[in-house]
Amino acid sequence: MIAEHIAEHISMAEAAQSWLRARGSRVTDVRVFMRRPLLEIACPPAELVNQASRIMETHKGGTRSVWVASLEGCRVIWR
Repeated sequence: MIAEHIAEHISMAEAAQSWLRARGSRVTDVRVFMRRPLLEIACPPAELVNQASRIMETHKGGTRSVWVASLEGCRVIWR
């Protein structure tokens, strides 16, 4: 059961990566979890920018904006 769940998430992440690459985005990191995959990208395509939500991230005392959107069942983030 767990193996099938992970395989499904890997397939979702691969589909999202293909979609992003076709639009000129570079995937910098992929993390596959039990819940849903997370892809970190550089240069998001306009389709994702229009539907993204802004969240704040705190790291080492600093705060920065992180944008998050959904694609192919995955979360896609960029900073």
